[in-house]
Amino acid sequence: MATTPAGEVIYEVEARLDPTVVAEFDAWLPGHVREVIACEGFTGAEMQVPVGEDAGGEVLRRTQYRVASLAALQRYFEQDAPRLRADGAARFGDQVRFSRRILGPTSVPLSVTEPPATCRNCGARVPGRFCAECGQSRDIHVLSMHEVLGDVTHSLLHLDSRVWRTLKALVLKPGLLTNEFIAGRHQLFLPPFRLYLVISVLFFTLSALLPGDDSAQQDATGEIVVAGGLPAAAGGGAAASRGQSAGACEVDLGGTWFEFLEARLEDACTRIKADRGKHLRELFLASVPKLMFLFLPLIAAVAKLFYWKPRRLYAEHLVVFLHTHALVFLWLAAYAVLAALATCVPRFGGWITTGGGLMLMYVPWYVFRAMRVVYGEGRTRTTLKFMAISTLYFVLLGVTLFAGLVYSVLSQ
Repeated sequence: MATTPAGEVIYEVEARLDPTVVAEFDAWLPGHVREVIACEGFTGAEMQVPVGEDAGGEVLRRTQYRVASLAALQRYFEQDAPRLRADGAARFGDQVRFSRRILGPTSVPLSVTEPPATCRNCGARVPGRFCAECGQSRDIHVLSMHEVLGDVTHSLLHLDSRVWRTLKALVLKPGLLTNEFIAGRHQLFLPPFRLYLVISVLFFTLSALLPGDDSAQQDATGEIVVAGGLPAAAGGGAAASRGQSAGACEVDLGGTWFEFLEARLEDACTRIKADRGKHLRELFLASVPKLMFLFLPLIAAVAKLFYWKPRRLYAEHLVVFLHTHALVFLWLAAYAVLAALATCVPRFGGWITTGGGLMLMYVPWYVFRAMRVVYGEGRTRTTLKFMAISTLYFVLLGVTLFAGLVYSVLSQ
């Protein structure tokens, strides 16, 4: 330990961790240390990890705080310590055992052989293993493929990881993730926007990859048969049908103002008939994720109109819909997998379809429950607002998707 200025003391906190909470504790500790050194009288801190020390199956973490005086430390014990200690106790319980001691300054100056490293993330000095400003590890290097695979495997399969903890809370505890985020507790769960983005990408990827119903198929002669069962190309009758279809797609808006639009629509009709709308469907499906990014802020603004007292920030309503839409897309992704299984295994198709239907029925209750948990209102008021917001939701969603469809038609 280096020499401390006259009157300064070292407040040392040692934590012995159950191995199952090491990753969570290491993610939480830098933020906790920043809160402690923000208290009056603290001048700095150093987080330490013993090397080559056997802690009897436990993992050891030690933090040394520099405090201007013993009086300042006593003031911390009386005013701030109970609140800060309660946070750690609530998170880790008996999985972490803390011990504390106070050290006085040494009388023998010790020379520092090398200056502390500099954090590559924020530029602050890092005397220990982790930066006290941003929490980044001092040991930064280009990861090998083995380390990358190990990190991915740990993140996905470790049952105590943020991913599984977040998914469990998302599915089983409506409104919990939103309340935790609004309360400022961000370390235990994935951020709402990242969660929504990952799950929505998963859903749209599965929608593109999994087999779906095809409205046209080929008959024994190789001709394309539409869902109604009539051949799409059958001599003169088919030609007449194509002529009628062409007439149905004719657009006569009149006037010079609409000439450009008329030309685009006629061209789009020609392309739709040529490939039976396949390209249009691809364009529209590709635009849906972008449309949802536009739709979410709109419906969050609608919710703000219904919950204006007590006053809430617009971002809080947006987080509510990010989490509920993440649940919806997760459920739809699971339903898409079940539907694909029903197609591949017809024997169990009925059971699988029933299970998927029950999953989708869970969504309305989930949204209702999340509204009650987040906004804290009674059943009657929540029911009325749920019905009103749901009505406006589907109206705005329909308008948004229709605008996307028109854009896709004109982009043919």
